[in-house]
Amino acid sequence: MTNRQKLEVFSEILRYRTVSRQPGEVFDMEPFVQIADYLREAFPQVHRHFKRETVGGGSLLFTLQGADRSLKPFMLSAHLDVVPAQDGEMWPEPPFSGNISGGRIWGRGSIDYKAGVSAMLQACEDILDRGFVPERTVILAFGHDEEVGGDDGAAEMVKILADRGVSLTSVLDEGGYIYSYPWMDRDVAVIGLAEKGYLTLRLAARGVQRHASVPELNTAAGRLCRCLAELEKNQFTAKLCGPVEMMLDATSGMLRESVMLNEPAAAPVEEMMRIIEKWPSGNAIVRTTTAITMIRGSSKENIIPAEPYALVNFRAIPGDHSLEILNHVRSIAEPLGVDVTCEDTNQIHEPSGIASMDTAEYRAIQRAVQEILPGIPVVPGIFPAATDSRHYGGIADNVYRFEPVHLGEDGLGALHSEGESIAIEDYLNAVSFYTAYIRSVSTV
Repeated sequence: MTNRQKLEVFSEILRYRTVSRQPGEVFDMEPFVQIADYLREAFPQVHRHFKRETVGGGSLLFTLQGADRSLKPFMLSAHLDVVPAQDGEMWPEPPFSGNISGGRIWGRGSIDYKAGVSAMLQACEDILDRGFVPERTVILAFGHDEEVGGDDGAAEMVKILADRGVSLTSVLDEGGYIYSYPWMDRDVAVIGLAEKGYLTLRLAARGVQRHASVPELNTAAGRLCRCLAELEKNQFTAKLCGPVEMMLDATSGMLRESVMLNEPAAAPVEEMMRIIEKWPSGNAIVRTTTAITMIRGSSKENIIPAEPYALVNFRAIPGDHSLEILNHVRSIAEPLGVDVTCEDTNQIHEPSGIASMDTAEYRAIQRAVQEILPGIPVVPGIFPAATDSRHYGGIADNVYRFEPVHLGEDGLGALHSEGESIAIEDYLNAVSFYTAYIRSVSTV
């Protein structure tokens, strides 16, 4: 294919409204059936050589048998589903248009993570067209419900592979990017060696429902609000896990001039931690974060609620545990008369294990980045959000997270933004990156 044809295929993939829904909501599977049919048409070499299976109604599992069956397979993972977007929102281009304009491809999933689906398949299509035969088995896993936990997609694919006795040498998923951190004077490519944990707690206060004209002096809503304020005041202690310590050490000489005014030219790691926690993106990689995400009171402005509640989301760094978080919150909430429970016990995830840097796969990621973006620093780090790789870690020796995409000043906010888009150059670089990575790892 020409580059223009590759872009047109990706553009078409973005047009399918493969929106995942929360439990209890209607999950329309028809777009997933349609996109699977299109992928068969767009990537004939892949479908000629790989075995393709549909899992959970919408996930796709591809397997290309390697010549040496004694070698462990390796996996590349992405996801087909996207978060909702409405045509009436503030998008420069319609969210499911796949329009190509201004040097970018626009659409929900253009970064998160149909770029991976399309670029991985395109890379495989290109090398198969040139007679590629891997020594090591190649597996592609594309989930259909990553945005809501991956229980019907990635988790089911793991079960299938485990039942077959498959043990992976590695998984490459999303979760590392090319960041423009506000404290650094240059972009940096961060390979995620781990991802943070996930826990949502429900904080509820109980009182008496009554008319707003005769309130009590100490309402349930007031106690809840005081509790939430105390939680924000009493943040978890900043601490370094291995990947972040290595990242800060490697980038200590890259501080912006404005940041360095009152700092040493190359700040030690402990000073770096103090410096970067001033920014949300820095704070997220040095501590377990506390995010108040939902608050519910009464159904009318003149009714005092009897049971107001809030949902608070926590992302734990390696070394912190969900039970520690629960105990911390209860120590603040219970003296204020606020109950604390887990919102969904199925969605409690501890921080992942930390992948090794001393592997052929890690070195292959480094080389591939340096080939497409010569001169850019490549460092280890941690992904502050969650991916399907939380499931794959159970059958893989190492899990790496990287997508060669510039996020710009919005950072991770670009993933679910109004106006999600990817630079044409970044998408074509992604194809080149996955091509180099697959070729390298499949022959190790």
